[in-house]
Amino acid sequence: MKKFLYTVAAIAVVMAVTLPVRAQDAAKPEKPKKHEFTGEITKIDVATKAVTAKNAKDEEKIFTADKAKIHTKGKEASELSDLKVGDKVTVSYTEEGGKNVAHRIAPPDASKKKDTKPATTP
Repeated sequence: MKKFLYTVAAIAVVMAVTLPVRAQDAAKPEKPKKHEFTGEITKIDVATKAVTAKNAKDEEKIFTADKAKIHTKGKEASELSDLKVGDKVTVSYTEEGGKNVAHRIAPPDASKKKDTKPATTP
């Protein structure tokens, strides 16, 4: 009977230690919230892959565009070098570690969904 009690106590201690550790491993980190910024490009640094844009309220933000999908008028897939100072863009980004990480850079009208159904007349 003593062996059984010791075994049950040992299992209880092991479970008490390992279950909270497993629960922490299973918890997923919170995803950063996505934001949009519409403005005019004021600076492009191809070497550091950074784009600076200023909006109508004179707010200026710097975006890192390491892995951003870039779209320009007339092109679906573009490169950072295809952007120009003065281009109006909408940047979809997240704030990560104090930086604004761009995920998509496109002309403002490209983010609006276009009606693809043809108009029908009765």
